[in-house]
Amino acid sequence: MKKNMQRYKSTKYQAGISNIQIMVGVLISAILILGGIGLMRYIDKAKVNNDLNELSELKAATVSYGSKHGGNFAGFTTELGAGLDFFNPTRVTGAAGARVVMNQWKGAITVVPTTLSLANDALAYTYTGVPSSACKDIVMQAGSIAGGISVGTTTVKASPIAAIDEASTITACDTAADNASITYAMTK
Repeated sequence: MKKNMQRYKSTKYQAGISNIQIMVGVLISAILILGGIGLMRYIDKAKVNNDLNELSELKAATVSYGSKHGGNFAGFTTELGAGLDFFNPTRVTGAAGARVVMNQWKGAITVVPTTLSLANDALAYTYTGVPSSACKDIVMQAGSIAGGISVGTTTVKASPIAAIDEASTITACDTAADNASITYAMTK
């Protein structure tokens, strides 16, 4: 009987985690991490596309307003743009007279008249708080929408017929450290 008990004790399974269980755990963790990174990239791409669509809508509103006012945007303000429904209503907060327009990165959007050829012949839309990677993607694709583009104090597209200066765009967006300000000049 003692021999049977000893045999039973020697064949008893060891307690703890096996190497295979550890490897499976590491594999599942890696898949979850990669999936999370992929999801974040997908969300960033969706936000870039949202901004490009929004810029196209702002361009259409700018052209319409400019056509009605002889191409002169003197006196145009963010408040006026919000009142005229230039912006998606979900981005506008505050009461009339004190409206604030926010972009999807929680930075402000402001609008002022600017000059591309003649005094006050364009509107400058400034988006603040844009992440560096999104900054590069948006600016590189916004050349056909905006007549002029600046990132911070760096002009990356000087006129409606100019091309985007890609090297300056990359440098200016990277320098902004995930807090870029992008200004898009749009005209009639």
